[in-house]
Amino acid sequence: MERSRGRGSAEVVAVELERFASYVAISLPIIFIVGLTVVIHANPWFSFTDNALSDMGSLHNPNRWLFNGFLMLFAVVAMAPSVVAFKHGLSYLMPLALLFLFLVGVFPEELPYHAPLAVLFYVLALADIAIVGLKLARKNPINQVWSVLAVVVFITMLYLIRARVFKGLAIPELIGASFILAWFVYIGILLRFETLS
Repeated sequence: MERSRGRGSAEVVAVELERFASYVAISLPIIFIVGLTVVIHANPWFSFTDNALSDMGSLHNPNRWLFNGFLMLFAVVAMAPSVVAFKHGLSYLMPLALLFLFLVGVFPEELPYHAPLAVLFYVLALADIAIVGLKLARKNPINQVWSVLAVVVFITMLYLIRARVFKGLAIPELIGASFILAWFVYIGILLRFETLS
C-alpha cells in the first residue's frame, strides 16, 4: 500500500516537472528577447551588422558580465526542458549543446576556447533538431520540415559568414538562435499536450 502510494507521488512529481519544463520551453523566446534587449541597452555601441553578439562579452567591455551572465543563465534555464525532452526521446544532443553555450559565457571571445564552443553549440543544436525532426516524421511527415529547415539554416549561416555579407556575425547568429528557439517552443507544445495527455 505504501509502495503504491509512493509510486503515485513519484508520478505526480514527474508530471509536474514535465509541465514546468513545457512552460519554460515555450517561454524561452520571451526570456531571450528580454535578456538580449537589456544587454543591448547597456551596450549602445553594439551594431547588428558590424558586431558579433559575443563582442558584448569581450574582455575589453566593462559591461561584459551582463552578456556573459545572461548567456550562462539562459543555458541553465533552457537545460530543464532539454533534459525532460531527452527523457522522452525528443532530444539527443541539445543538453550537450547547452553545456557548450554555458561555456561560451564562461570564456570570452578573446580566449581560444570561445569560438570552438560557439560553433559546437550551433552544430549540435541544429543536428539535434534535424535528427529529432526525422524521428517525429515517422508519426507525422510534416515534422520532416524541421529537419530540412535545420539544414537550410545551417547553410544560410555558413553562407552569410563565409561571403562576409555583414561585417559582424550577429545576424547569422540570431538566425540560428531564432530557429533553435522556435524548436524549443515546438518541443514545449509536444511536452505539454502529448506526453502529458
